[in-house]
Amino acid sequence: MTDSFDIGRPTTSRGCLAAGLGAVLLAALSPFVVAVRGWKKWRRGPEIRTRIFAGRLTNAAGAELRRIDLTLDVPQPAEPGFRRQLTDSLVRVAEEIRAPDDVYHLVYRLPWDEETVALPVGPKLQEFGDRCALVQSQGTMAGRTAVWLTLGRDYSLSEVMDPVAYNPEAEGEPEGLMMHPSLRWSMATEWARVGPSLVVRLILVVPPSAEDRVSTLLSSLTGTAVDKK
Repeated sequence: MTDSFDIGRPTTSRGCLAAGLGAVLLAALSPFVVAVRGWKKWRRGPEIRTRIFAGRLTNAAGAELRRIDLTLDVPQPAEPGFRRQLTDSLVRVAEEIRAPDDVYHLVYRLPWDEETVALPVGPKLQEFGDRCALVQSQGTMAGRTAVWLTLGRDYSLSEVMDPVAYNPEAEGEPEGLMMHPSLRWSMATEWARVGPSLVVRLILVVPPSAEDRVSTLLSSLTGTAVDKK
């Protein structure tokens, strides 16, 4: 994955011994740790910070596309409600630009996997929303890139990407895959906890005809107007 989409990776464990020592130190220092965390949350403040902008792209077939890039910094107390609102907004985006034969697919790779997971999500908005909610809350997906691809019913995901060769974390990705000419529209999502915040990054690649509608829905979520480049 390119640096432009990287919001941080969780650190890996150093083994049982280190974990045991860490637990002992945490128990001994817990009042101090709680106080420091509380101070960080106080300093962070209660507001949700957002950045959203849109730009132009051209795919390999010469077709114009629009990229909408959204970053949100959410304080921990607001996290549960925000996750629900985010899922609702993404379902509304899919509904707004939906074609009758749209089928959704999910692509991601975990650090220990030898190949990318290519998961058919299905044609229903309920299936899309349920999977979005799971990806946004599943601990193993923290710091990982999830790529959402919308294809027509007559297209197979294998025509767009090879799960053995493709890695959404590689250089130039996920943007490279998201611009494939066969796609109706695409999205990449990533989240991570950074200090007292939940940081969420979204990239959507949509046809020019859908830009204003998608921008309006995302602006409603964030309360921030889209900055068009």
